[in-house]
Amino acid sequence: MRVFSAIPFPENIKSLTGRLLQGKLPVNYVNTDNLHITLNFFGELETDQVARLKDLFQQILKEEKSFPVEFDKLAKFHSQIHMTLKPNEALKNLQDKMKKAFSAIGGSASGGQDREYYPHVKIANMHFDKVMNMNRKIENFPNNELSQLNFKAEKVVLYESKLLLHHAHHYPLVKVKLL
Repeated sequence: MRVFSAIPFPENIKSLTGRLLQGKLPVNYVNTDNLHITLNFFGELETDQVARLKDLFQQILKEEKSFPVEFDKLAKFHSQIHMTLKPNEALKNLQDKMKKAFSAIGGSASGGQDREYYPHVKIANMHFDKVMNMNRKIENFPNNELSQLNFKAEKVVLYESKLLLHHAHHYPLVKVKLL
């Protein structure tokens, strides 16, 4: 089972994201159903590992406080468009705390990839259209409008991710409300 932890967008921010980006992006489709800020990607886990992770997840988060999330700008990353976040110490600390706790029980909170945490929200894939991918530009997007999407992170969710043909569907395994 593919598992990751994330801060989901509140429903009103999902809707606003779709309206804000519509017609301003060099892509035709932005799926707002799965909008989230990934904290840790745990990769493929066995059933017993998922059970341990669920317990650990709830333990780690029981004293965590909610915090503001602020968006910075759009960025092209390989064949994707991301909304990047402004530097956020609370977010980085939460991600690091979860990574260390899972590592302590023998897991990898990076899905086997050893790279620095990059907080972002994937809003578009462009790898299905190589011609458009080369010619599309995001430089003229009014990044100052992204501040309308800022929100308070009030919960963290442990998800199972099932890969479908053109996207993934995420199923919540555990939801923890932040203080």
